[in-house]
Amino acid sequence: MKKKPFNDEINLADLIFYLWNNKIKIIIITTTFIFLGFFYFTSLEKKFLAKTDIKPISTFESQKYRLFNSLAGKEIININPTILFNLFLNKIQTTEIIEEAISKFNLVNKDKFQNQKIYEEEIQKTAILIIDSMLPPSNDEENESKKILNWQFNFEIYDKTNWRNFLEYLEKRANEEIRITLINRFNTEIEILETNSKFNIEDIEQSIANALDDYKTSIINRLAFLEEQAEIARTLNIAKNTLEAENFQTNNAIVTNIKSENSYYLKGYEMIEKEISLINSRENEKAFISNILELEKNKRSILQNKSIERIKLLFLETPINNTNNFKAAKIEYIATIYDQQVSLSKILVISAIAGLLISIIYIFTKSIIASRK
Repeated sequence: MKKKPFNDEINLADLIFYLWNNKIKIIIITTTFIFLGFFYFTSLEKKFLAKTDIKPISTFESQKYRLFNSLAGKEIININPTILFNLFLNKIQTTEIIEEAISKFNLVNKDKFQNQKIYEEEIQKTAILIIDSMLPPSNDEENESKKILNWQFNFEIYDKTNWRNFLEYLEKRANEEIRITLINRFNTEIEILETNSKFNIEDIEQSIANALDDYKTSIINRLAFLEEQAEIARTLNIAKNTLEAENFQTNNAIVTNIKSENSYYLKGYEMIEKEISLINSRENEKAFISNILELEKNKRSILQNKSIERIKLLFLETPINNTNNFKAAKIEYIATIYDQQVSLSKILVISAIAGLLISIIYIFTKSIIASRK
């Protein structure tokens, strides 16, 4: 039997015609590869890049603290979106909370690990990876796709439901702990203010007591002096005031010397004893102490100051005192964007191209082998 002569020149029309005649084989092989690609995709463990925004409270929500902030002043913490958001960011980066949430919602499958220690180490690693996945806002003008308007989680996950539950729990837990922290901080600051007021009152009361003691000491000394002067006046039989000015002539001027304390007896025992009687009959000692009125005004001002009570009332009206209403910030877990790391369409396209190429190679290889026989 003679072999057919082999012609290695390629005619394009013949090539197309030959492929067309074998189109059924090409379709079958390509379709088979597409199905294999589909089955391969379904056998894969689905992996997603979850992108979740972290946002501060709205302007409307921040208005609920405006009245409280207006009265709080410098002594009490002012509550605004910036402070709350920073507290929230710090809290959700606490490894203890994240590790607890990972374990609670099975982000790490315990069944894959041989013992508890390895499992716990994996939880710790995952917690660090989640914290590191938090991206700050960025304004990439050259690449709009890389532009991030808010803080954002960017983490690879396998289970959407577990990830959503994890974020929901993280948000609630962080907000509740911040709420308790703010309440405790407010109570501490109020306690400091109340203690300062108490100490100020004690200081003023001590100053009043000291003024009264000084007054009593001065009165005792004054009465002793008056009694002495009255006795001198009686001894000299000076009943009426005889206190006179004495003039001394010098070379240049006349010096007038008015005898006062040392010659107080010259006022006469009648006046001196009357003064003693009036001093002894005093019932309101405070009326004769010059600075005591100002001290009592200061004390009354502190006692009547209602600022602390008003701050307490306004604080009770803020969302902080309601677990259901308070939010330091929010994680937009409902609006999470899930980018599938392995795309079905890509696998099917690759499978179709591979099937098409292999089917063509197969047909031509078979044709070449047949032509050489």
